[in-house]
Amino acid sequence: MQLSEEQLSFFEEQGFLLVPDMFTKVEVDVLLKEMREVIKEDCPRRILEKNGSVRSFFAPNTTNEVFDKAARYKSLIAAAAKLLGGQIYLHQSKINSKAAMVGDWWEWHQDYTYWKKDDGMPEPNVLTAMIFLNDVTEFNGPMLVIPKSHLAGVVDDAENVAEIEESWYKEYVDSATYLTALTSDLKYTLKQKTIAKWVTKNGMCSARGKAGTVLFFHGNIFHASSNNLSPWDRHAYLLTYNRVDNQLPATDNPRPEFIAMRNFEPAITVETIV
Repeated sequence: MQLSEEQLSFFEEQGFLLVPDMFTKVEVDVLLKEMREVIKEDCPRRILEKNGSVRSFFAPNTTNEVFDKAARYKSLIAAAAKLLGGQIYLHQSKINSKAAMVGDWWEWHQDYTYWKKDDGMPEPNVLTAMIFLNDVTEFNGPMLVIPKSHLAGVVDDAENVAEIEESWYKEYVDSATYLTALTSDLKYTLKQKTIAKWVTKNGMCSARGKAGTVLFFHGNIFHASSNNLSPWDRHAYLLTYNRVDNQLPATDNPRPEFIAMRNFEPAITVETIV
């Protein structure tokens, strides 16, 4: 499928775009089946919630053929490249798991802040494609976005120093420096005054849709999500694409490859994932 000029203009102006039915029910069912097996693996790529449930699983494409094909799906790559205006490569991939009744929240933040400060990404010529693996409603913790907030650039609100009580979770978070960017106590968040200013100006909306929908969102857009208090799961596969001419610089202490990939070659696309 090709994005229309209207869709391209909407993304440029608003900072996000919902595209329904990009993946079929068969494809989504296969991804869900594979996801349930993938997240069982006990490894550094699996990030846990405070309640012990799985929050995220990074780089499933590196060990699972179905997730690899989804990351290289021709229609998805073509759409992301069109939105970014150039050749792209996969910077990061992850499964975000918001299981029914236990899925935790994500604080207000901008993704590019982490990629700039922690990985040295030169410019915000980057977006994420979020594949809905379940129907996303107002009840199961949809992503909240503030339209046009990507136009604010990088907002340098103060860095958080989370105070976590002594527990297995504190030991877990302290076990690796990169975990402060991946847990519910995020390192770089947007403060209430900043959010109030932009919501007053542009409003706020939730990204909802049927399973198989893809949400494209700019690296600088303000976004968050609440706990999943519903009896329905809200799982998603997130693929971050960066422009090839915006690749990460060499550094002495890069974050792990499963968080910030350093293969800057454009992806070899596939026609289908099943």
